[in-house]
Amino acid sequence: MRIEKDSIGQLEIADDAYYGIQSYRASQNFQISGTQVHPLMIKSYLLLKKAAAIANEKAKVLEPKKAGAIVAAIDQLINLDNHNDSSKYFIVDAYQAGAGTSQNMNANEVIANKANEILGKKLGSYSEINPNDHVNMSQSTNDSYPTVMRLATLALSNELLIELKLFSSSLEIKAREFDHILKAGRTHLQDAVPIRLGQEFGAYKYTVDQLIKLIIEAQGSLRVLGIGGSAVGTGINVPKSYRDTIILELRNIFQDSHLTISPNLIASMQSQLPMMIYSNALRATALELTRIMNDLRLLSSGPSTGLAEITLPSSQPGSSIMPGKINPSLLEMGNQVFFKVIGNDSAMAFAVSAGQLELNVMMPLMAQLSLESTHIMKNALHSIRERCIDGIKANEKQCEKYVGQTSQIATALSPVIGYAKASELAKQALSENKSIIELIKEKKILTDEQFNKLLNLREMTELK
Repeated sequence: MRIEKDSIGQLEIADDAYYGIQSYRASQNFQISGTQVHPLMIKSYLLLKKAAAIANEKAKVLEPKKAGAIVAAIDQLINLDNHNDSSKYFIVDAYQAGAGTSQNMNANEVIANKANEILGKKLGSYSEINPNDHVNMSQSTNDSYPTVMRLATLALSNELLIELKLFSSSLEIKAREFDHILKAGRTHLQDAVPIRLGQEFGAYKYTVDQLIKLIIEAQGSLRVLGIGGSAVGTGINVPKSYRDTIILELRNIFQDSHLTISPNLIASMQSQLPMMIYSNALRATALELTRIMNDLRLLSSGPSTGLAEITLPSSQPGSSIMPGKINPSLLEMGNQVFFKVIGNDSAMAFAVSAGQLELNVMMPLMAQLSLESTHIMKNALHSIRERCIDGIKANEKQCEKYVGQTSQIATALSPVIGYAKASELAKQALSENKSIIELIKEKKILTDEQFNKLLNLREMTELK
């Protein structure tokens, strides 16, 4: 064991631990969830520290030897398989002290110890590379944490966008595949005029495309960073050239040319509105996807006593007591994931509203919520697309049966015989259990020419 000291006192730290006393205190204080900080937050923090070291060296406030050791340490840590022995490195719970100071210091201490090791020093010996003086140079938790939170969210949101685009493509394929299939439309869950099954899927595809645009727009606000603002946005202890240099380094490291420094660094500390904007986009996405999941569950209901207009792939047995029962398991999973995303957005609203004066300290929760929502939505979409959407089959005979039975075909007659007579015809069809087409033929309401023109079901589904 080695002894480390801080402003509170001293503690014993394991000899082979790359974390230091502040990380250890945090790990003891916040034994909450057993869930570590998201790996993308850790990686993004390491990369930010790399950019900071380079910017500080170029500003001539950090010696090249120290900057080189810090950069080399970070490169090693980025490529490290921490899963084998993560207890030596990043140990802070996802639920931690406000603002993310614990996580920032965990990164600072691990980088400092790795850099000192590279320079031939013992772990815990900070005379050469100090966590605060060198690794954290020109930074505060207050500007580094929100920057990292945005960068990590951006990285994961790009993965979500890939899945949403693939999901849209799968829906488009089904829209084309089912375009010839006429079926009964339904409003208020009651019979309506005909529609094509392909049109329903095409509408789902259009909706997903709008959600993609919404998330891309939200990403724009995440690209405005407050780095270089230091403690309260006034840039105390930050060299003049630092901000211009670090944003160039971040663009290069994160391969995102659209990253910018906020024009008002104080506002970027006070307000975490960009996180709310992104969370709202996820909420809207979850709400719309929930609706689509519900539609698909309803359309596949049965198989003998439901709508049964589509058949979903069999993914697993659906009951422990009813033999042969198959449930829409993937869609049900999707519903639950999307409900969680909606709930996370509500928590995000409380966190974003909790900022006071120069800082919103609830950022660790924001980061956890944002990354969790993005992560589970991405994975849910992948599974639903691959194991459900791509394998959906249409039950054409069932669709044909229902569209022939719907009394709302009478809507097409209104321009010729009037709404009142068309309504009477629809009521009679229902009471006598006959189709509209049968009644029209019996009553000889239309000429053959009118019949062929007005009761062409395919034409009913086409815009004029």
